[in-house]
Amino acid sequence: MKKAWPPGRFYFPTSAGYMPYTAADAGKTIAQWEVGSWILENFATVEEVKANIGNIVVPAVVFGGWGFAPEAHYIVHDASGKSIVIEYVGGKLNVHDNPLGVITNSPTFDWHMTNLRNYLNFSMTNAPPVQLGSIKLLPTGQGSGMLGLPGDFTPPSRFVRAVAFSQSVFKPKTGDDAILEAFHVLNQFDIPKGAAREHEKDEHGNVLADYTIWTSASDLKAKRFYFRTYDNSQIRMVDLMKMKLTPRTLLRFR
Repeated sequence: MKKAWPPGRFYFPTSAGYMPYTAADAGKTIAQWEVGSWILENFATVEEVKANIGNIVVPAVVFGGWGFAPEAHYIVHDASGKSIVIEYVGGKLNVHDNPLGVITNSPTFDWHMTNLRNYLNFSMTNAPPVQLGSIKLLPTGQGSGMLGLPGDFTPPSRFVRAVAFSQSVFKPKTGDDAILEAFHVLNQFDIPKGAAREHEKDEHGNVLADYTIWTSASDLKAKRFYFRTYDNSQIRMVDLMKMKLTPRTLLRFR
C-alpha cells in the first residue's frame, strides 16, 4: 500500500455526471465508490494522482444496497500540502488544483471558487469606526470584520466559512496543535439533530433529518487519523504506523 494521505469522497447531488461506459473499457473501469481505494492503493502523492486519474473510467454504477448510482466528487491531499479536487461533470473528468484545501458539496468546485469573490470585504481584523457627520459608529463587538459571514448549512455557505476560518487561524507550531485547531474550525459545521429536516417522513412516520454523524482530521506526516462522533465528543486517534493493515483485516472503532 502506497498510501501517504487520505482521499475524501463527498456527496455531489445534481452536479455529478459520470463517464460513458463501453465494454472495451471494462479492464480500466471502476465504480464511483472505489475511486478512493484505488487512489490509496496505487499512489503516494497528489502529482501521481493527477498523472494517472485519467487512465480509469468511472461510470454511473448503481449501488445494489441503495438501488441508485451515488453521486460523489473527491478531494485528495498529501503531506506536502498539495490538494486537488476530482469531479465528473457532463460525462467528463475535471481535476482542479485546490490551493485552499477546502471542499463541500454541490455545485461544482469552480463555482464555489468563483462565489468567493462575493466575500472580498471580509477581514480577520475588526472593522474600524465610521464617522457619519457628528456621529461616530463603533462595532458592537468582536468579529465585525466578518460581519455577514453565511451561517447556514448549505454547501456554498459552508465552503465560504471553511475558507474564512481555515485561512484566519494562527499557524500551529506542532502537529498536535494543528489537529486541535482543525477540530475548532470543524466545530463551525456541526449540524445538530433536527436543524436540517426534509419535508417528507419515512415509512414509519419519522422525521428525516440530516446531522453530523462524525468529524475527523488527519495528520498526514505522522499518519494519524483523529475522529469524534455525534454521541461522543472526545477526540480519538488511530496511529496507522502502529497498525498491521492487511487486506484480510477488518478493524472497527467506536
